[in-house]
Amino acid sequence: MELTTKRFGKIPIEEKNILSFTGGLLGFEKLTEFILVDISENPAFKWLQSTVDPDLSFLLVDPFLVTGDYSLALDDKLLKELHIDKQVDVLVYTIVSVPNSGFKTATTNLVGPLIINWREKRAKQIILEDPKLDIKHPLFPQDTKKAVSSGG
Repeated sequence: MELTTKRFGKIPIEEKNILSFTGGLLGFEKLTEFILVDISENPAFKWLQSTVDPDLSFLLVDPFLVTGDYSLALDDKLLKELHIDKQVDVLVYTIVSVPNSGFKTATTNLVGPLIINWREKRAKQIILEDPKLDIKHPLFPQDTKKAVSSGG
């Protein structure tokens, strides 16, 4: 099967790799089928491409790489809904927003992570109710002194 997209042009996809999102994504509830597209230059990021809307794709990041203290607990209802039996079957990503000012000021939504059972190809966006989490968490530290001192 081949998918023609705005961002990637024509890409081959296998039906077995299509993720089914329960309830779609926030703001895109009617779109429930997506594929993950690897970014070979930077494996911390992936694209989430709609299989229905060729113009719709989201940049994703592994939130555990963005902030060392990110954590979440999945309730039994969600585990059952996504058929999650083992922790190794779970992928967690957050959606990245890149403002007009460029990638250096990009943020990610830590409040609304995507929970993916990659074995079963079931997924859901959840909302975390943790006041310490930010919907616009910076991907890169803005304090250059902190960034330089932690790099060495």
